[in-house]
Amino acid sequence: MNTLPKHFPVNKFFLPSTFFLALLLAAFTFQKSATKKPDGYRIAFYNCENFFDTINDLDVQDEEFTPAGKDQWTSVRYQTKVEHLAKVISSIAPDFIGLSEVENKNVLKDLVKNVQLLPFNFEIVHINSPDPRGIDVAFLYRKDKFNLIGYHAIHVSLDDDTAFRTRDILQVEGTVANHDTVCFFINHWPSRRGGAEQSEPKRIAAAAALRSAVNQFAMAHPSAEIIVMGDLNDNPDNKSVHMILQADSNVVSEKNSSLFNPSFLIHTRTKTGSLYYNGSQDLFDQIIISDNLVKKNGGKEPVYSDAKIFRPDWLFKTNDKGASEPWRTYEGVKYSGGYSDHLPAYVQLKL
Repeated sequence: MNTLPKHFPVNKFFLPSTFFLALLLAAFTFQKSATKKPDGYRIAFYNCENFFDTINDLDVQDEEFTPAGKDQWTSVRYQTKVEHLAKVISSIAPDFIGLSEVENKNVLKDLVKNVQLLPFNFEIVHINSPDPRGIDVAFLYRKDKFNLIGYHAIHVSLDDDTAFRTRDILQVEGTVANHDTVCFFINHWPSRRGGAEQSEPKRIAAAAALRSAVNQFAMAHPSAEIIVMGDLNDNPDNKSVHMILQADSNVVSEKNSSLFNPSFLIHTRTKTGSLYYNGSQDLFDQIIISDNLVKKNGGKEPVYSDAKIFRPDWLFKTNDKGASEPWRTYEGVKYSGGYSDHLPAYVQLKL
């Protein structure tokens, strides 16, 4: 994909040296952030907010994100989006990261090739979903930290609406050093469009599909470790997460089919959110782990050590009402040039 406009001037002698200096800077930044990171693995999730390319795909509803569309989504704006997402991810320095609202594998290729992410040497896992807008979930992993075994899509359907289409859940299996299988489930559940109560059955359907997949995997791999992540479009104490998925702040066993939700404590105790709407905060972006990742060896050795919402000042902007909120790419139809309307979440695990 040509991400530069045709009139963009390129100095053939200046570009290589600039790229080389940027690469050195990125490598230095990566090393600096990596030295600060605790031992173990950092796992993150980020809703990228409409990470579209500029090409009109006739099979999906992406017309607004083209140069001729209502959002005037140009190559320059697209490249800014890539730079911003790369900055966020490199600042978190994850070993694994789930992403949502990505249009296709091409945008992911552009992302991982950005100079800020080159030191991570990320591999991509992506499957096209049946979502009408063409947005999918994806998974990036460091090749030196993970041996990929396989992946597949889990479909979400409604019994009373055969025309219903939403994002698939992405299931990714692999191994880390000296460990049994680790299974990741990357989610982007149906939105609250039409009202939270009216749309709740769609998220309950997604939670039920995920719960079934977790049970099946846990039965086949009793000693494996399970990590669920995603934009669930519900808070940790909502029915879909708390009751259907059965994920909360209680560790009831060391089984991998039982789920512990660190986000539950963040939501109920600190009221910190990953999404701001009408003056309130919601914690839709969550990372949930199997109980056997909280403690092992009879509870003597903690594996899970930290869970946070990534919220540096530069991810925020003051809105028209004088309140601080995540700096998004678009404010309605107005291009704002920010990062995303969501904040990333991450956990630290000593696998």
